[in-house]
Formats: sequence, C-alpha cells, structure tokens
Amino acid sequence: MKLGKVIGAVVATRKEGKMEGLKILVVTYLDESLYDTKQSVACIDTVGAGEGDVVLLCSSSSARVTQITKNVATDTTIVGIVDLICLGEKRIYVKSRGDLN
Repeated sequence: MKLGKVIGAVVATRKEGKMEGLKILVVTYLDESLYDTKQSVACIDTVGAGEGDVVLLCSSSSARVTQITKNVATDTTIVGIVDLICLGEKRIYVKSRGDLN
C-alpha cells in the first residue's frame, strides 16, 4: 500500500459498464515523510474520500479485490482514509489538524 492525498476529481460522462456510478479521484503520492512526490494517479474511491484527505492506496491486482472494484478496470483504488500516522512515538499526521508538510 501507498499513501496519497486527494487533490481533485475526474468527471467522465461515459464509463465502461462496471465503472458506472464509481467516483474517480486524483491523488498525489506522498513519501515516507508525507511530502508530495509530484506524481499523481486517478483512483477509484471505495471509502467516500474527499479533497484534502490523506488516503491508503492499493495498486495493481490488489486494486481489484474490494467488493466495489471486483472485475473493474482499475490499477489504483482508495481503500482507506487516514486518521493518524505515527513514527515511533512521534505523531506526524493527525487528520483533525490536517498537518501535512
């Protein structure tokens, strides 16, 4: 899994059948210090994430094993919204504070 931050959304008027009704969000990857890597990806959202949320991402074949994405043409899926990240005893991210670098 990787960490990312939701930075936008994709609107598509036509999608492949199994993608109908699924929300697609643009996510920028974060490194281990939560800095923006300047690399982004379009993801199927399975958890109701929104702009600014730090999220957990699954990619490759793992992106297609959720109940929502089974047999869906996706390479990256948002599978969690992060509330807290700790490195050792240090909290480096708390959702309620939105304290990203």
